[in-house]
Amino acid sequence: MNPTSLSEELLPGNACFGCGPENPDGLRIRVFRDPESPDRLRGEFDPRAHMTGFPGITHGGALYTALDCMATWSGMVLRETRAMWLLRSATMTYHRPALQGRSISLTAMIEEEAGEWQAIRVRGEARNADGELLAEGVFKVVPVPLEKFRALTGVTDLPNGWARWLVDGPT
Repeated sequence: MNPTSLSEELLPGNACFGCGPENPDGLRIRVFRDPESPDRLRGEFDPRAHMTGFPGITHGGALYTALDCMATWSGMVLRETRAMWLLRSATMTYHRPALQGRSISLTAMIEEEAGEWQAIRVRGEARNADGELLAEGVFKVVPVPLEKFRALTGVTDLPNGWARWLVDGPT
């Protein structure tokens, strides 16, 4: 039996393209706290056939998106700032192709802290089942207070899981 991912635990009904179990067309990455290191998250990504770039190779954009989600989860869970965490910028380096049909392990950890409402820098990695580095990225993610998020996006009603997370915070 698979353990419950953070998305399932904290954001029931999550339909995020990257980490939402409720999005049948998304990446459906599973994010977990790392039991060996409290300052790191681990993720699982099983690319499906429609996520190819070149035949037999997972599209690099799918890897980018998976690590983007890992970065924002890092802010949500490792920093515990009750905010909407948004990507500000990122750099990626691709080392080797991610062959289709093979699971990908993801990790993310905060590399540089900042004030509570300032961007943090998160380092993420994607590795194949043999432990070979496929891609790595540095992501700046920023916490945005709910009212500012609403003003920026025009979104007034949050899905229940998100609204509950912002009130109750991570567990």
